Amino acid sequence: MSPLRSLLLALALGSALQAAVLDLETATVLDLQKAYDAGLTSEKVVAAYLKRIEAYDHAGPKLNTILVVNPKALDIARELDAERKAKGPRSLLHGVPILVKDNYDTYDLPTTGGAKALAGTIPPRDAFTVARLRAAGAIILAKTNLDEFARGGTGTSSIGGQTLNPYNLEKIPGGSSAGSGAGVAALFGWIGLGTETGSSIRNPSTKNNLVGFSPSEGLVSRGGIIPISITYDRAGPMTRNVTDAAVAMSVMAGSDAADLFSYKGLGHTPTDNYLSALKKDGLKGARIGVVRELFGQDAEDQPAVALIDAAIKKLKEAGAVVIDPLPVGANLWAITRETNYGNAENKPALEAYFASRGPAFPIKTIPDMVATGGILGRLKPRYAEEQAAPPITANAEYIAKLQGRYVLRDFVHEIMNRWQLDALVYPHETKPARTIEAAAPNKGETPAPATPDPATRIVGNGNRLSTATGLPTFTVQAGFNTDGVPVGMEILGKLYDEPTIIRIAYAYEQANPQRKLPPTTPLLGVEKLEY
Repeated sequence: MSPLRSLLLALALGSALQAAVLDLETATVLDLQKAYDAGLTSEKVVAAYLKRIEAYDHAGPKLNTILVVNPKALDIARELDAERKAKGPRSLLHGVPILVKDNYDTYDLPTTGGAKALAGTIPPRDAFTVARLRAAGAIILAKTNLDEFARGGTGTSSIGGQTLNPYNLEKIPGGSSAGSGAGVAALFGWIGLGTETGSSIRNPSTKNNLVGFSPSEGLVSRGGIIPISITYDRAGPMTRNVTDAAVAMSVMAGSDAADLFSYKGLGHTPTDNYLSALKKDGLKGARIGVVRELFGQDAEDQPAVALIDAAIKKLKEAGAVVIDPLPVGANLWAITRETNYGNAENKPALEAYFASRGPAFPIKTIPDMVATGGILGRLKPRYAEEQAAPPITANAEYIAKLQGRYVLRDFVHEIMNRWQLDALVYPHETKPARTIEAAAPNKGETPAPATPDPATRIVGNGNRLSTATGLPTFTVQAGFNTDGVPVGMEILGKLYDEPTIIRIAYAYEQANPQRKLPPTTPLLGVEKLEY
């Protein structure tokens, strides 16, 4: 063989043998599964995340997103790697490391709601959603910090302290699912689990440059999750891209006898992991209404409004028919603020949850919990108000607001049907994120009214149309405000029409990618994994 032919053969063999690389920063869960099938191990992925947690949560900027790391995470990863080799993967989440908000029950790790009152307590069983994720092969990597008992929007708890926003350490990270949001943004895990009663999936997803998926009322069980409201509470994924949110939701969705609301979702759970909705041309012909009533009008709103306007332009360029502004004929901002009745439901919901922790659990009632002294002082006025609330069966104001929720839902459906719309879009919020100092001047201990007067709230400070109606919504990335904190756009659909908003969100994401790693948590050199 001539020297030239030998050289060419060597180059060809070298190219063929060159290792493939999975990039944790940009890969989807589908990319991860392909890499696993080709030889990458989940042990390596877990190890990379643990190094980033050590570098940036425990040291460096000390984001304070993690309450406890699963000490068996690497062992579980090795077991799942061996199972994959012997039997194949269980699902598209096989070997995927997940960050779990610490109001989801986990049978092997403490579930505290971030409160010292529950410190060290371990539930007898997993939350319904956590059990489904484990059965699908997901790895519970860590439990994350949150606003205590999910009551707030700053990411502060008596166990975990203040969670920081990795995009601007002086600004709040959004709450209450702050640890899951900041943790996924900083590459501490593949998927984060959030919950919301107000906007606690969408708020931290917005402020951490993530996709937040709040499902239709009843699609996902709340069984085994520390509650606030019987009707408003929802559980959903927070991810770096639409694909991961869709796949995670397909596993989380399901009916549960411990949460009878979940039987409303019967017949609406996907059979294909929502993969058929992931179409790059999914905006072609889609009809979308822009709800301008939910945009802030002040000077401080305008940078975020400009980003949302640019996102709407991308919708048009990708083939959507956009009705802007959409005639609504009602003050949706004021109406959504008036529908809140969570205070009436909190006492019975919490007492039912305490009972589920078993007879040995030391807390039976709200007074028991307050008496421990192990909760943030700012929560005491709320719990006093909720303890004094009339029983829901005899509470006329509560019953009227409950009925109003469904009237509002019908009204939104009527508007969408009148204009033949697939979705509504609007900003999650256009106000700049508050500083930690301004949001909690006395370290989270300042008492706050449990039910703020809607008239004192400013349009643009967090939209709750999905909250008030129970309709599904995606929060997608729209860019970065002048303070470096991300801005998100919401895509709201009809009840149980998750496939349509997934299709729109995915096509938008392909047309307008805005995902960036936070400046405070740069790459360490462990994020590109060869296999």
